[in-house]
Amino acid sequence: MSEQQGKRKISLLENIRVSLRAIATNKLRAGLTSLGIIIGVATVIAMMSVIGGIDQIVAEEFNRIGANVFTLQKYPAITITFDWGKFRGRKDIEIEDADAILRSCPSIDSVSLLVPYWYGVVVRAEGRKTESDVTVIGTDDAYVPISGMSLDMGRNLTKREVLTGARVCVLGWDIVDKLFPYGSPIGRYVRIHSDRYRIIGVTERLGTMFGQSRDNFVAIPIEAYIRNWQIRDDLQITIQAKSNVPLPQAIDEVRSVMRIRHKLKLTQPDDFEIETRDSLMASYSSLTGSIFLGAIFIAMISLLVGGIGIMNIMLVSVRERTREIGIRKALGARRRDIAGQFLIEAMTLSFLGGLVGIAFSMGGLMSVEHFTDAVPIAYSLFSVVLAFSFSVTVGVIFGAFPAIKASGLDPIESLRYE
Repeated sequence: MSEQQGKRKISLLENIRVSLRAIATNKLRAGLTSLGIIIGVATVIAMMSVIGGIDQIVAEEFNRIGANVFTLQKYPAITITFDWGKFRGRKDIEIEDADAILRSCPSIDSVSLLVPYWYGVVVRAEGRKTESDVTVIGTDDAYVPISGMSLDMGRNLTKREVLTGARVCVLGWDIVDKLFPYGSPIGRYVRIHSDRYRIIGVTERLGTMFGQSRDNFVAIPIEAYIRNWQIRDDLQITIQAKSNVPLPQAIDEVRSVMRIRHKLKLTQPDDFEIETRDSLMASYSSLTGSIFLGAIFIAMISLLVGGIGIMNIMLVSVRERTREIGIRKALGARRRDIAGQFLIEAMTLSFLGGLVGIAFSMGGLMSVEHFTDAVPIAYSLFSVVLAFSFSVTVGVIFGAFPAIKASGLDPIESLRYE
């Protein structure tokens, strides 16, 4: 029994050597044939690595927000629909809604207003200025704690400062680094348009997300914001439920208050959005899942093209080696020996294409990671195994027909072939 196993092992190794010699003889042809396999494997690994990296960042960001926190807003936070007309017709979320929720919902602990971001602002201080890319946020004293942030310096806004629209602000670290390279910024002033704001606090460093800094902002009291910018129709209210209250109960209370304020009938749907951490994550997963399926479809097309190329080149190889097949059969080779030789050659071709695809994808991902942080990368052994398995499977499927055709050739006719 062991002797037979040894023969099989030698036969397999010999077939692999023959396959490698055949591929080495026609390097250009083999390379072009494997191009579809290379592109398909590289696409699968790259997409899974990028989406995995984005998933990690988004999960970390959502985890900053407490499980008992949810938001009320006019528009969906994440959607792939282009029919925004049905959302624009809704009633706006108003500042008074926050007061009504806090007054009428016993399950709610606190609320925070977030006025629409105003992008492209230049902030000046002490002869220095930022680029025109600063985000100004109009908010209140509950914004920092409800958002899961903490302060590195100074203090938060107070209720009195929010109500009176005091000219004070809390900065992100990008503003501090650009305008106050020396000394503490607390107690110093920044100028936004014609108004001067005294710095009372600096938040912790939040880092970047998708290549965009999250520390390039100035938070000012909501009333001060209203003096300079109009509140548009995407005002957001962040709501924190009491710790001992089930989140669905708190959401139901807020929904009831908002339906009454918007005078909705029982048969009418909500004209506002309530987003929890779990619902945001589910929406995000659905969106990235659709993108991932699209990328996989494109990769499968590349693998299909590569498989057709392998089948075509193997059929050409069968024709070129017809006389060799006849000689082998005349010397006692069985049909399965011939079929095995050509099938292993097809698998070797796809195997090498898979290895090159893995090398290309890893090299590309490492280069992207080295030169930019705009694209998050999460390396996964599963993605490599999955892509490589696809490539080898393609070799088996598309190499089967040429192998069967080669094994079925008549030995006498093959020996006569010129």
